[in-house]
Amino acid sequence: MTDPINVLVIDDDQSIVEMIKMGLEMDNMRVFGAADGGEGIEVLASESIDVVILDIMMPRVDGWMALMEIRNNPDTAGIPVIMLSAKTQDLAKILAFKQGVQQYVTKPFSVLELSARVESLAKSRRIKPSQTTSTDGDFRKLAVRKGGRIALLAIEDIVLLSARNKSTYAHTFENQYLVDMTLTELETRLAKENFVRAHRAFMINLDKVKEILREEGAYVVVVGDRDETRIPVSRRQTRAFREAVGI
Repeated sequence: MTDPINVLVIDDDQSIVEMIKMGLEMDNMRVFGAADGGEGIEVLASESIDVVILDIMMPRVDGWMALMEIRNNPDTAGIPVIMLSAKTQDLAKILAFKQGVQQYVTKPFSVLELSARVESLAKSRRIKPSQTTSTDGDFRKLAVRKGGRIALLAIEDIVLLSARNKSTYAHTFENQYLVDMTLTELETRLAKENFVRAHRAFMINLDKVKEILREEGAYVVVVGDRDETRIPVSRRQTRAFREAVGI
């Protein structure tokens, strides 16, 4: 990788931040520090961050609140997060993973191991679509889960993608499947497909649009599933949506 990995460390213990900073910089990474979740969110808004290392117990905005902000913002939802904490209970780990944390590291920890974890996550995130596309068309299928079984769903069969309660779903004409990716990750994955983000919680397959309505100054998309689901286009996404559909 030619560009350095940008890492944000959010921890109110300055000695921890400095220790991580020193170790990661020895591996040619750029490290930004923040003393609480609020400062961390500000850094994420101004810097291009590849991986976040996030402590749980902090004043003002703690790790859980910061994680919620990160995952609920389309611009940061796809950034890998390593939760760093003295909490060793299984409940804390389970909650962290359910909230979208990629890895959970307990204190005390090895900076060398932490560096390896960061590098692995950053490399996975920076893989380009051209590096993952296969010639046999497998890239045009999406791994989904339903009833404990995993299947490959053809991209063209997807009517829309939605996110709710920290989970992502792919909807076909009459079925719904669980997808182990965020909408932001899917937006990157499907960049060359005919999908458009209509709302922070919805992506629409333009080939499956049945009707576009104008209601109270906003656009509403009727998709071609069995229920003719109506998807509102958010104000933030209106310009990109209009450009995508040519209106």
